Amino acid sequence: MTKPRAQSALQQPAHAQTQPTYATPQTPTLPARWQSFLQDQRQALTQADLWRTIETLDSAPGPTVTIAGQALILLCSNNYLGLATDPRLVSAAQDAASRYGVGSGASRLLSGSTPLHGQLEQRLAQLKGSEDCLLFSSGYLANVGTIAALLQPGDTVLSDRLNHASIIDGCRLSGATVTVFPHGDLAAAEQALQRTYTDRPGKVLIVTDSVFSMDGDVAKLPELVALSARYEALLMVDEAHATGVLGHGLVPSLGLSGQVPVVMGTCSKALGSLGGFVAGSRLLCDHLRQRARTFFFDTALPPPVVAATLAALDVLDAEPDRGLRAQALAHRLYHGLTELGFAALPPSAAIVPVMCGPAEQALALAAALRRDGILAMAVRPPTVPPGTARLRLCTMATHTDAHIDYILDRFARHRGLLRRP
Repeated sequence: MTKPRAQSALQQPAHAQTQPTYATPQTPTLPARWQSFLQDQRQALTQADLWRTIETLDSAPGPTVTIAGQALILLCSNNYLGLATDPRLVSAAQDAASRYGVGSGASRLLSGSTPLHGQLEQRLAQLKGSEDCLLFSSGYLANVGTIAALLQPGDTVLSDRLNHASIIDGCRLSGATVTVFPHGDLAAAEQALQRTYTDRPGKVLIVTDSVFSMDGDVAKLPELVALSARYEALLMVDEAHATGVLGHGLVPSLGLSGQVPVVMGTCSKALGSLGGFVAGSRLLCDHLRQRARTFFFDTALPPPVVAATLAALDVLDAEPDRGLRAQALAHRLYHGLTELGFAALPPSAAIVPVMCGPAEQALALAAALRRDGILAMAVRPPTVPPGTARLRLCTMATHTDAHIDYILDRFARHRGLLRRP
């Protein structure tokens, strides 16, 4: 009798060789209450001018983009240094994809890592003047995972009112008592600390953005460092909008490296790539490797992304003036807008908010600018408080002086769209 031949591991079963057949798309049936709820939500958002849509770019996010065949100056991107389209980053990503593939496959704790991930953590730790660093797949995950890993019920966290949503969500998920102090009000923060040590015995964390993403101003970091030391609180600073624009970030630029125990940052803004990180002591980072759920339950950053970020740090070292260029353009834009009568907020980095008031006015101004070839999206509640809708303008190092001239000329044409109170 002839022995049956074993099936090759590479041999595909017959059913796998057929062409896939997809089901005809159908609208899933929702329970009546849920159907009504979702329709009511859509109607309410639409009537309040708060319904959002996603734009599809036909080009890479450079200083100009193309949408549906229209060329537009991109004025609402966090790609502050213009590195997202830099050929050196693209080449590094391509090389890494050829060697390591396009995906990581799993958490680093589950299936290992590449040398690139460790190299990037070392470089980012050096950037922030820290002993160690841990990579996350996004800045949002870095904040949520870190805050939730450091706090527990019985602890207290003090958070600036204008902190990013990822900080707010991390505070909520931690189970700690959350005290929100008025934006930049250190007297109120100290009063809250005094009450905390009187009423509760647990640990205390103070958390703040360094550059606030919607107002564009900076935290009073030296004072916060002193305050946290006085009350033995742990200080955490989110450097997402400062890293690369204000040198290596606000913390190192103020000479505070080593005095801020928890420094968070992103690779997705000025560094032009993707990901978040937390820099600090080895003891802190080892704790996060064990306890930050958004690290060990999340698939690691793809190797091409990590390689691109390493290349971005090389560019940052070689061309430190990129951040200064983005800042200079932001200040020029701000002064030009205020001279035209717009209620613009002064930039501390590369963010220039133009306050519009009601959402419909922000939408009207954004629409008029878009017809003139400028993409500046309206920011509306709940991202900002009611009545404070705005255009959040962001300059890039790769914008030209001619771009700024044109932008100011078009704003001048549309001054009448904003009603004065």
